[in-house]
Amino acid sequence: MPRVIKHPDIRRAEILDRASALFVQRGYDNVSLNDLIADAGVSKGAFYHWFPSKDALITALAERVARDQFVAIEIAIAQCPGSALDRLNALLQAGFDVKMRMGTPEQLAAMVSLLRPENAHLYGRIVAVGENLMRPLLTHVISVGVQEAIFNTFDAEGVADMIQGLAARVNSNVVQVFDATDESGRDHAIDVLTSRLKLHGLTVDRVLGLPDGSVTVLGRAQVESMVAALPRNY
Repeated sequence: MPRVIKHPDIRRAEILDRASALFVQRGYDNVSLNDLIADAGVSKGAFYHWFPSKDALITALAERVARDQFVAIEIAIAQCPGSALDRLNALLQAGFDVKMRMGTPEQLAAMVSLLRPENAHLYGRIVAVGENLMRPLLTHVISVGVQEAIFNTFDAEGVADMIQGLAARVNSNVVQVFDATDESGRDHAIDVLTSRLKLHGLTVDRVLGLPDGSVTVLGRAQVESMVAALPRNY
């Protein structure tokens, strides 16, 4: 039987699929580069051609996930007929909905070690991938809001950066949820995360000159639903 030769893009996508499944199954820290190569069923030379390191593979996975999420969020914005504030809230809500639909809680659990300080450099690269995709859309929504006299800011892109920066700042709170050793500790960590998200929402309200509570943030029920989807075996 002749050997099937697949297009390099197809083979690369298959390796990413298998790597993602392996990380979810075992956790990022428990998967070595040799494990990834063996599971992919390719030679080391072929694997290194696409992914010269484990970090490069993680970054490629992040890029693919970010692109898929961005397309879904773009669709949600296009389907929102309301004001710029409605579209901003639709964007923020869609970000959560898309992540839940795409299994991000499981992926997050598998990659939780990337949120820790010792992996800040790699995590910064991963965050930048998503931020660079989303920033122009977020900036556009805010700019239109300024034109509509709904938002009041002299720097729409700066506000977009601030929103993304606040989102990245909750890493330590997410880690606290994972690190909780019992239900009481987990409940407290969820309370802290929910409170911090509320504070971030109020910050954006005031920067944009909006009444408090205008910008949508995750409530405790949504945070709980995200946490409930997290595996606890890593």
